[in-house]
Amino acid sequence: MGKPIRILSLDGGGTRGLMPSTLLNCLEKETGKPVTEMFDVIVGAATGGIITAALAAGLPTSDIVDIYLKQASYILPTNKFRRLWNPVNLFAPKYPNDNLKKLLNEKLGADTTMENVSQSHGTDTIFLLASLDLSPPIVANKSPQFEVVIYNTTMKAHHPEKLVDVALRTSAAVINLPLYEHYIEGGNYANDPALVGFSFCMNAKKGCEGSTTLPDNRLGLGADLEDIRLLSLGCGSDGGTHVPKSEIKKGNWGLIKWMNRLTSLVIDTNMVYTQHLLREILDENRYYRINPYYKSDAAPEVLKNEKLKIDVQKKEHLEAIHAYAIDTFEQEKEHIKNFLEI
Repeated sequence: MGKPIRILSLDGGGTRGLMPSTLLNCLEKETGKPVTEMFDVIVGAATGGIITAALAAGLPTSDIVDIYLKQASYILPTNKFRRLWNPVNLFAPKYPNDNLKKLLNEKLGADTTMENVSQSHGTDTIFLLASLDLSPPIVANKSPQFEVVIYNTTMKAHHPEKLVDVALRTSAAVINLPLYEHYIEGGNYANDPALVGFSFCMNAKKGCEGSTTLPDNRLGLGADLEDIRLLSLGCGSDGGTHVPKSEIKKGNWGLIKWMNRLTSLVIDTNMVYTQHLLREILDENRYYRINPYYKSDAAPEVLKNEKLKIDVQKKEHLEAIHAYAIDTFEQEKEHIKNFLEI
């Protein structure tokens, strides 16, 4: 058994990203160490990708928390006129991404590249951000299809990419935000991106000469299973994907009945499967997931009767999520520290 390889995985979940960012801020306060010193690999998708990009740029976790807690309405501005010409988001995304891009330029640095991140962190902390290319180059005699793109600070081909562009690609949420260039969020296939981080760490293949910053042109860390410590942080759940048997009835569902479940089938099913696989592969000493339930007895009352969408903006709800995250950390902190061996 070698040195533990610590992986931090950050889910998608819109402004509920306040939950994992608060947990990380609490972890930093508890240990006195920055997150980037505690993890060898940090992977994120959607809002988790934005948090990952912020950590890569050196933004303090306290600043990341403040963005979610105090600027949610700025990032996702409500416009009555837009609602009139775009009812139920039929003709355009629910929100523009202008303010999000301005904020990312300010916080991450408009000219910061993946190469700058690589130069700052080397291979001590590697950052992975998941996105999906809807229109990759067509290859002769090959069927055109979407392409999974995992931006990786060790891959020299990704070094020219601006960090802001990568953050906008990983977080271009279907229906809620516009596509960014021809990319949409990685949350469509990896809203829980833990498998992305895990596969990178297990990958023992080698690339072409000079293709990566890892020794011997490795494409991954070539880790052994016993060396893995994977901490997966969710944005919290209200249990809305569960279907009561009383609602299923005879199960003769048509398109109208399925319409309200399609998002769950695409995104949440992938998350459940990811967690199932990792629990099959890794024992409890190597895989630990925290995803608080917003209707549990321990949750703030103001959250229990709410169906929290990914675009939470109400001050009282955001403050309650923040408080719940702090309480959750207090209950979990010894387990987390023991798990990470810090």
